[in-house]
Amino acid sequence: MMDFHPKNYLSGRKSILVTLFIISFSVFYFYTYKQINIVEKIFDYTDKHCHVNEECVVNMANVTSFEWDYMYLIDSGFEHKRVESFVNLKLDMNLEFSQHIIFTKDNKLVHHEGYFYYPDTSGRKALLLNFDDFKNGIKPIKYYVMSKDNAKVLIKKEIVPNFQDYRDYYWFSYTNENQAVRGDVIYQEPTKN
Repeated sequence: MMDFHPKNYLSGRKSILVTLFIISFSVFYFYTYKQINIVEKIFDYTDKHCHVNEECVVNMANVTSFEWDYMYLIDSGFEHKRVESFVNLKLDMNLEFSQHIIFTKDNKLVHHEGYFYYPDTSGRKALLLNFDDFKNGIKPIKYYVMSKDNAKVLIKKEIVPNFQDYRDYYWFSYTNENQAVRGDVIYQEPTKN
């Protein structure tokens, strides 16, 4: 016959409660992450509504589940103060080492995602932003800014062989020039001697 020990009983119940709390928190966190992660939502929306290797018009208002007035997509490498000047907001976060998707409503931040793509470690799917870099005779894009009324973008999904498996590249681009803020310098290909 087993002896009842209140200390062991309470200790066992505490560990069960802690385990249940951790599991509940994890499920909630991943569910919330999936609901708000814009990059993942772009992947899901494109997979559902677009064909591989064809440009597809995606309305970003259909991808987001929250209210916003403006969406900004900013390339990596800009100083913190420059990013703040683009969005006209004071931002209390690290902004210098990744691309950013920023949503504002009534001049307030409502959602921010830092996005860093590195080919060797970023998983199977990758969002690649078109900044018109190195296109002859074109000023490169510094950042995108879109109002909710002008939120249609082009997405093209490509599946590319990669070592032992495949990579899904989702190319993100503007549908009209009003969505792109360009730099001052026009790229010119180097002349060949």
